[in-house]
Order: sequence, then structure tokens, then C-alpha cells
Amino acid sequence: MFSGSGSLGLEAISRGCNMVYFVDDSIESISLIKSNISLIPEIENRYTVIKSDAVKFIRSFNDFIWDYIFLDPPFKIDNKIMTEIFNILFNSKIIDENSVIIYEFFFKRDIKSEIGNFKIFKTSGFGEKKVIYLTKN
Repeated sequence: MFSGSGSLGLEAISRGCNMVYFVDDSIESISLIKSNISLIPEIENRYTVIKSDAVKFIRSFNDFIWDYIFLDPPFKIDNKIMTEIFNILFNSKIIDENSVIIYEFFFKRDIKSEIGNFKIFKTSGFGEKKVIYLTKN
């Protein structure tokens, strides 16, 4: 979600990921993702690019259980939106006890209320970014 340039998804594919969904609401980001994908022709059929609001997408998607969900929202995103996303994910059928949510955010952001019942099992950071890894258990 919030795919930006698509670089993280493309990196995932390069490391063996079978399928990546690039979800972003920005037409500029979607164009950039498609442009970056076009530079790597050997990844055909290993991605889907979707122009959608993250909340709408996760509310409507129920095709399969995700192994990983990467959330990289803009630093200034309203915490109500992130709380809603985490609540939907926790109560959805698109993740299970083996799914991992990776959340990248501004290191000064208080995310305790956003992540709800998810459990943090790993934390890392670089520069002004902090990354947490979450599961349902």
C-alpha cells in the first residue's frame, strides 16, 4: 500500500517474491511504477498495479491470504486513516497468523493506537524512518 515508485515491490520480486500488488491512489505514482516496471521485462505476470485508496482496496480485496503487506504511507498521513487500515486488516480474511505486516513511518510518530491488537516482533530504523514488523499473534 502507498507504493510510491514501486522500488520496494520490485526489490521483493528480485528476491524471489512470486506476486506483488502495487496499490497507490496517486496517478503520478502509478505512472512511475509502470515506468519502472517497464525497465525490467523479465518480471511479466509477477505484478499487478492498482490505482486505489488503500482503505477501499483492503476493504474490497478477499482473493487470497497475503504473506506480506508493506505499508509506506506519507509521513503526515492522519493517524485515523492508519488506525482504520490496521483495524480492517486485523478483522479481515486477507491475513492470518502467518502474515507479516511491515509498517514504515516517521520515527517520531506514536503508532501505538494505530496498530491496535497487532504484535510487534521486530523493529528497525534508518534516518527519519522507523520500520516495524507485525503479526496477529
